[in-house]
Amino acid sequence: MNLDILKGRVAVVTGASSGIGEACALGYAAAGAKVVLAARRVDRLEGLVRKIEEAGGEALAVATDVTDEEAVANLFQQAVDRFGTVDILINNAGIADSTAVYELSLEMWRKVIDTNLTSAFLCSREAFRIMKDKGHGRIINVGSISARVPRADSPAYAASKWGLDGLTRSLAIDGREFNIAASMFNPGIVATEIAPGAVKLDKDFAAQPKDIADAIIHMTALPDHLNFYEAMIVQNKLPFLGRG
Repeated sequence: MNLDILKGRVAVVTGASSGIGEACALGYAAAGAKVVLAARRVDRLEGLVRKIEEAGGEALAVATDVTDEEAVANLFQQAVDRFGTVDILINNAGIADSTAVYELSLEMWRKVIDTNLTSAFLCSREAFRIMKDKGHGRIINVGSISARVPRADSPAYAASKWGLDGLTRSLAIDGREFNIAASMFNPGIVATEIAPGAVKLDKDFAAQPKDIADAIIHMTALPDHLNFYEAMIVQNKLPFLGRG
């Protein structure tokens, strides 16, 4: 992994106030990238900016509801105003839901789809508008193992992550003309706020946010003509592969 490629590049990270997003922001800043942090919790974003700046990095916090079209447009405009461009987008914002289909409200369905899928479309659209004339760009969509094998009682979550996989494939095709690489990263069980039960799991089972962030950063630290299209981190002991 040649992290020198990331020096001076501008990375927008959604869902940056905790978990995988926060770890990505810290990792990119440590690699010399300029990071734009998007989430709704302003206090956490500002604290993360201070941490990055104290370590010698550059960061910008933009309070953003990634399901809101105008808020997303503002996020990318502020990124351009501050740093001049956007080279990398990490679509990480997301929520989980475990509700059986016969109990799932339309309101919750729409909330999950909008947060996990529509937000990635809105951010990717703005990123494309900036990247297409640059001759390079990278978009990483953070999916889930549920994009391959759903768990029980999670129709909205599973649909959002399978939809994200389809969006990624479409972006990868549409990005060819402009040398924009779109990729999908599917984590297994990660100890984050989106899955609070995972925090209580044994350390030798659940992945830590930094484990995931390191892999995502690796996917973007490639020459611009290459696309690390898809990756998954899954626990050795998770019943994912094989027949039961």
